[in-house]
Amino acid sequence: MTEAEPALRIGRVLKAHGVKGALRIELLTDFPDRFAPGNEVEVAGRRLTVVRAEGQDGGLLVTFNGIDDRGAAELLTGEYCTLPLSEARRLPADRFYHFQLVGLKVLEARDGREIGRVAEVLTYEANDVLRVTSGDREILIPMIRSVVRSITPDQGVITVDRPEEAEG
Repeated sequence: MTEAEPALRIGRVLKAHGVKGALRIELLTDFPDRFAPGNEVEVAGRRLTVVRAEGQDGGLLVTFNGIDDRGAAELLTGEYCTLPLSEARRLPADRFYHFQLVGLKVLEARDGREIGRVAEVLTYEANDVLRVTSGDREILIPMIRSVVRSITPDQGVITVDRPEEAEG
């Protein structure tokens, strides 16, 4: 059995919209043009071509070629829209994809003590949050400049400076 190439999640199908197969998509990318007409994305193991996309309620309303009715659209509810990692766009030097952060060791800046490893990056309106685990402990660390001091994926490390009252 061959292992599938890791995928870059760029959207999630929230629900079907109308009776002609349109889908309401939650954007998980900073590049909404990924859904421009003519582009292809993978949804539920199928490579689909975007026919139409328009912004709506903070997300997108997307129509794909071959998804022509509500029934076909409803089958995709909850699925992720993905691209191969090889199609990931280069980000500015101080920006990272979430998948680049997962698994990195998190160190306390003051004493170099290991806090744990990034298990997940949670997305919130105000800022992203690192969910760091160490054994059965879980620590949430806001990804703000006053706390996250450096991110060096090539060294496998994120250095943070948490307020002392947050330590424990």
